[in-house]
This record gives sequence, structure tokens and C-alpha cells, in this order.
Amino acid sequence: KTCTVTNSDNDTPSSIVVTKTANPTSLPEPGGNASFSVKVENTSAVDSVTISSLVDDKFGDLDGKGTCDVPQTIAAGASYTCSFTGAVAGDAGDSHVNVVTASGKDDDGHDVSDSDDATVAITDVAAAIQVTKTANPTSLPEPGGNATFDVAIKNLSAVDSVTISSLTDDVYGNLDGKGTCDVPQILAPGATYSCSFTGAVSGSAGSTHTDIVTASGKDDDGHDVSDSDDATVTLTNVGSSIEVTKT
Repeated sequence: KTCTVTNSDNDTPSSIVVTKTANPTSLPEPGGNASFSVKVENTSAVDSVTISSLVDDKFGDLDGKGTCDVPQTIAAGASYTCSFTGAVAGDAGDSHVNVVTASGKDDDGHDVSDSDDATVAITDVAAAIQVTKTANPTSLPEPGGNATFDVAIKNLSAVDSVTISSLTDDVYGNLDGKGTCDVPQILAPGATYSCSFTGAVSGSAGSTHTDIVTASGKDDDGHDVSDSDDATVTLTNVGSSIEVTKT
């Protein structure tokens, strides 16, 4: 009697799962470097897989970047992890999303591939301005006279431009059009705008004249910015005297 045995080879498809994470997940504008970790897991219970390609849609071929190195053969149920650093840039409110894709073949020659993304949010950095006001001269003989007031407005932000739309003095009022002062003014990051105006100062000996200038506006993210500074002019005594004439 002849007995025939037929073996049926039921191949189980292999698969991989890619997990990508970013550290940190947010950066202050205008951005900086973030570290990205990539994990490739062989989810097959039987076949090993060989990862021959590891590519990021923003940072390109990851072979040789950071600790990433392909090809990598991953046993059934095992995983391969690597990391790399990439530059992330943007304005406040932007999100940087990049996708990594791992691909290769299992030990039966079947293709395997998977992708995952990671997001880094760009957060706002509050802008600020600094106002400096000086008087020249800082003292006048009674009953006073004219003094020149210099105003400097510095944009302290390293990122945002600011638009100064208002420049007012609590004694002399709206400074737009007074002396060399003119608003609106757009200040680039780190830039300074300066102007000057002349005002009358009066008072009795020993009194002081103090006035405050306030600059205000918005940064390029629409947030309010404002600052103030004062300057003082002292009224000094003028010695009295008499003259007698006898004939």
C-alpha cells in the first residue's frame, strides 16, 4: 500500500509597528533642537524581519543620523530603537510634524513597512519693551524754562517685532508730531526707536518737575506691550540781591 502525505505551508504575514516620540514636545518660538526616538517592533510571532530603510519626511535618510543604523535584523517579537536630533523652527502657534517610515522584508521575502509621526508645538514667548526717558538739563534756575526730553523705546524680544502705536506724556500729552517723535513705529527684535521733544518747565526754587512717558502697542502675535519711564527737572534757587544808588 502507498501512503501520500501532503504538507500545507500556511505562511503567516509578518508586520512591524513603528513608534516615534519627540522630546521635548514643545519649544519656545522660534524653535530649536528636539530629540526624536524611533522604535521599530517586529510583531510577527514567527518570522524575523530585516529593516533596510529608515526615512523621515523632514530629516531624510536616518541611516547614520544619531544612533540610527540600517540594515537591522529584528527577531520575532523583538524591537530596534534609535534616536536622532533635528532642528525645529516656526512661529508661535505652529506645529512641526514629521513622519518616519521603516521598511524591509521578512525572512520569507515579504515586504513589511510602517510609519509614525511626532509633533513639536512652537509656543509663544511674550514680547516686552523698555522705555527710557531723560531730561536735559536736569535742573533749571527758578522760575524755569525749556527742557529737552529724550525718549528711547527698546524691543526686548529676541523673536517678535513690535509696533508702537501710542506715545503719550502725562504732562505734555500725545507726543506724536511733537519734536522728532512720530508713531506708529515698527521695531524689529532687539531694535530701539529714539525721539526727543521740548517742554516748558516752571516752578519755585526747590520744586521738582516730573513727567512720565508711556509707550504702548502690540507684538507681531497680537499681544499688548507697554512700558513707562519718568524724567525730573529740579528748579534751583536764584540768589536775591538789592542795589542801592545814592546821589
